Amino acid sequence: MKFKSERDMLVEALTLSSRVVSTRLVGATSGVLLSLTGNELVITGTDLDITIRTTIDVIGLESGSVVIPARLIVDAVRSLEAGAVTIDGNDEVVEVSLGRAKFSLRTFPAMDYPKLPPVTGKLVTIPALDLIQGINQVVRAAATDDARPLLTGVLLTTDNEALRLIATDSYRLAVRDVPGVSSFGDSHDLLVPARALQELQRAASSLTHDAEIGVTLTDAEISFVVGKTNISSRLIEGNYPSVLQLIPASYPSQLRVAKDTLLTSLRRAKLLAKDSTSSVRLSVKDRMVEIRTQSQDAGGVEDNVDADYVGEDLTIAFNPNFLIDGIEAVMGDEVVLEMSDSVRPAMVHGVDDLRFRYLLMPVRVQ
Repeated sequence: MKFKSERDMLVEALTLSSRVVSTRLVGATSGVLLSLTGNELVITGTDLDITIRTTIDVIGLESGSVVIPARLIVDAVRSLEAGAVTIDGNDEVVEVSLGRAKFSLRTFPAMDYPKLPPVTGKLVTIPALDLIQGINQVVRAAATDDARPLLTGVLLTTDNEALRLIATDSYRLAVRDVPGVSSFGDSHDLLVPARALQELQRAASSLTHDAEIGVTLTDAEISFVVGKTNISSRLIEGNYPSVLQLIPASYPSQLRVAKDTLLTSLRRAKLLAKDSTSSVRLSVKDRMVEIRTQSQDAGGVEDNVDADYVGEDLTIAFNPNFLIDGIEAVMGDEVVLEMSDSVRPAMVHGVDDLRFRYLLMPVRVQ
């Protein structure tokens, strides 16, 4: 196999596909597969659960396939000067060169690379902007602990002619409705790994405002088509917990505040909330919210922010990272925080906008 490609474009494609290659894998699976046909180069990376295939146009000189250690090829190409990179390789070695610089890298036999199933199924298209916004809002609430595999996924379901995205790590719950998307064909509820959706976010970052994302579905796998990139992921098996019943029908107290002002104050308070037991306290009263953090080792910080508040005076504490995550995800210039008391879950959402809801458990403090 031999081809030439502009360095920056090649680095971007290699980086995208190599992101899912696990450092725990050995042999050919620890590499990326480069397959050249004519002037079309397909770069594939996988950890056997998530697979990313991205296609770029190159100057093809000799068709073929090679498997190169993922991290090594990315670093090698990135280290070269700007210009046309030449890749020339076989089942034993690949040469990566530009100007006077040349890498000779050991390869893996292409025949040892996992035989990945082709992308099949009916293609359904979804407006990219709405879907990516929704994923960005909810994926932050998914668990990262593999001991709870169900909670490491995002549930995709339907409700009232809208696609509903749900994620929780048992401390917070994020729900986003994407209107106008009833389902993915005849699909049932789907539990998609949050990691796969995070990769979809990255792949879609350069899409235009009116772009669409294609979705195909089989019994065990979902695939997203983003331009010339395909992201395939195994679905998580199991029954997702019934979490929507945790959302109260109403709240007696409501705080409405400028989003950026509140975030600035919370980030300031977070500076002293260094350990997992730290919290930020919000004391809400008419026209104001006081924000405080106290650390036995580091000291304390106090601040206050102008706000509109309806309800009895209340002091409530939260994990600052979780609270900031929820507020950041709200669209618009203002955010609403609804509360019942200091021990029951609070709700974060936008003003007159319940498409995104973020339920957050308070922290018990003495």
